[in-house]
Amino acid sequence: MKRKRWARRLVGGVLGLAAVGGCRQQIYLEPQDFQAQINNVELRKLENEPLAGYTPLAAPSGHAPATVLDPSRPPRLLTLKEAMAIALEQGNIGSSPINPGLLNEQLSQFTGRGTTQSDTIRAFALDRAVAGAEVERAVSKFDARWINSITWNKNDQPTLTLQQSFSNGDSASLSSTLAKPLPTGGVAGITFSTNYLNLSNPPTNTQFVTLNTSYTPRLQFIFEQPLLQGFGVEINQLLSGHPGSALIPGLRPSGGQGTEGILVTRIRHDQALAQFEVQVNTMLLNVETAYWNLYSAYYNLAAQEEGLKQSLDSLFFIRERVKSGLARPGQVHQLQAQAETFRGQVLTARGQVLERERALRGLLGMRSDDGTRLVPVDEPTLVPLRPEWTDLYAEALRNKPELAIARHELKAQQLNLVLQRNLRRPDLRFFSSYDIAGLGARLDGGESSSNALHNFILNNFNNWQLGLRLDMPLGFRDGNALVRQAQLNLYRSYFLLADQERKVIEILGAQYRQVLLTHGQIMIQRSRRTQLEKFVKLEAQFRQIGDQKFPYETTILNLIQAQRDLAQATAQEFQAIADYNIALASLEYAKGTIQNYNNVTVADGPLPQHVEKKAADHFRATDAALKLREHPAGLPYGPLSQWQPGTGSAPGALPPPPGTPVPPMPWQPSQPGAPTPVPLQPETPTAPPPGGTPIASPNAGGPVSESPFRPIGTLTLPPSPRRTLPADATPAPTPTAESGGSPTVALPPTPPQ
Repeated sequence: MKRKRWARRLVGGVLGLAAVGGCRQQIYLEPQDFQAQINNVELRKLENEPLAGYTPLAAPSGHAPATVLDPSRPPRLLTLKEAMAIALEQGNIGSSPINPGLLNEQLSQFTGRGTTQSDTIRAFALDRAVAGAEVERAVSKFDARWINSITWNKNDQPTLTLQQSFSNGDSASLSSTLAKPLPTGGVAGITFSTNYLNLSNPPTNTQFVTLNTSYTPRLQFIFEQPLLQGFGVEINQLLSGHPGSALIPGLRPSGGQGTEGILVTRIRHDQALAQFEVQVNTMLLNVETAYWNLYSAYYNLAAQEEGLKQSLDSLFFIRERVKSGLARPGQVHQLQAQAETFRGQVLTARGQVLERERALRGLLGMRSDDGTRLVPVDEPTLVPLRPEWTDLYAEALRNKPELAIARHELKAQQLNLVLQRNLRRPDLRFFSSYDIAGLGARLDGGESSSNALHNFILNNFNNWQLGLRLDMPLGFRDGNALVRQAQLNLYRSYFLLADQERKVIEILGAQYRQVLLTHGQIMIQRSRRTQLEKFVKLEAQFRQIGDQKFPYETTILNLIQAQRDLAQATAQEFQAIADYNIALASLEYAKGTIQNYNNVTVADGPLPQHVEKKAADHFRATDAALKLREHPAGLPYGPLSQWQPGTGSAPGALPPPPGTPVPPMPWQPSQPGAPTPVPLQPETPTAPPPGGTPIASPNAGGPVSESPFRPIGTLTLPPSPRRTLPADATPAPTPTAESGGSPTVALPPTPPQ
């Protein structure tokens, strides 16, 4: 019965230590996410074949990047949601928020030990997983250890005394230890060992027991605990490594080496998440900025092309008057010079479109040689926003991820001070052991007295040990210096956090003012463009009917300047619209809420089932399923996909896309005798829509007789479908015709089905 009782105790103790040792932890990423990340044949090849090389990108598919001389490409209509989805899957972070919308085109550089990282979102998405693996390494220092050893010895030394002869012969030792580092800093362990001894010259004196061969099984229970330095659960979550043991030789607690402790490593993990949110926020701001910059660049190109058409129309008219002797010949050269100026501006505007498209493509991770051109189709937000400053202030302090990083750093320095104060204490340890031993000439033989294991189970031989061990430096110079450094680092983190909060508020205030400024610029530029449009319209009517009191030649300079100003005002109005939408996104970025603004969520674990399909594919399929007439009436570039060069201009059509070459000049300035071109026939103007003042948009046809711009439909100013005002925001009153503003915006109509 006694033997069975000890056997049960032995088995129970071993199973208990194995249970507290913990199970195998999952390594970041989750298995499904990790397989999804490396679901690439080349990645698997690089992982499993060290000699394998990297395969460069595929060669271009026969499409050279577009230029201002050859920009013709089929359009690819792109919504802002799809652009965001593509960027989140394969895009790049881009430039800093100080100058948003720009690419970060700096290539990797060698640092001596590796290379600098690029700004691709796919690489940054793995940083938090790397930090999560660090947490697993820090926690692993409490994992149980199984230590085994076996040795054989042969001793054959010359002897002078009888006692020395005991050491000659064969010996062997087998030891197996199961040790569990405890969260309190101590160590508990069970060691089972068996020593074998075969004497080559056994003693014959009757005072000694005569045993040629002996086995000594032993079971030892060990417990060790620090009492000052390294004592307690909290401090052992801060220590990078476990205090270890002085009783168990060869015990090296796993993990912890190179980490900052469990609590601090988890803080670094949270900082990695906050830093990833900073990168995502920056990318969202850059993508939206590049999107609206491309939007304004298209309208700038349209304005310059319309200015070129107007200048050609005026040039044709003056040349006919010169032939009739009603105008001075010098005016032809004057108008021809303006036409050349507009031709240069058209080329510059096309280059701007191509460059801004390249910036957007770079942020989306798309190549420029895919044979298409990106065309923004989302309507901009024009609703005036007047949020409460106190609410903005509170949101920024609560949501800004940069502040979360600074707060986590302050907490890390607090914990570091606690750690350094504990390490300044003396190392005082309590240790104890209790063992059971047996002796016999063999390991088998039933319950005979010569069976070593039988004698071991009888528990006739017991040893125990209690003790204290003190290790204390004299003076504590190093410990005091580390505590002072920790205090200074804590003060430094506090001041940095306070300064970060001040900067966040200042940046928020600047973006708040920018929102009001850019929306005011829309009203001003719209009013300016409207007045110039009326002036050019009156001049066109005057050109048709003539006037004896005010000859046409006296107003040619005013007309030239008005055409230039009208093209500039149209471009500036749409640039102001783009700037206002960029300012709205920048305000959300300054508050730290741009992810909610664009319906983006950063979460751990595998994707939910309802969003497992790639977001970009989802948005692309959804947009393809929509009929074009179901798009909002104000989509600025819906008809562009149906426009073909050389087909003329239908009522309500937009200007030719950037893929259309600049129309050649109908004369050669270097050849004075060149034939006079035949003016194009003007089209029948479309009646203006009822109510509201339209924003002028150029068309793709020939010169216009009565008005350089045609009314192309109106759009009132409700909140944009993509944007919604905050519940606490107070909208500013919409300008009316009496107040000098315009309550409507004209955008292209829906093309006929």
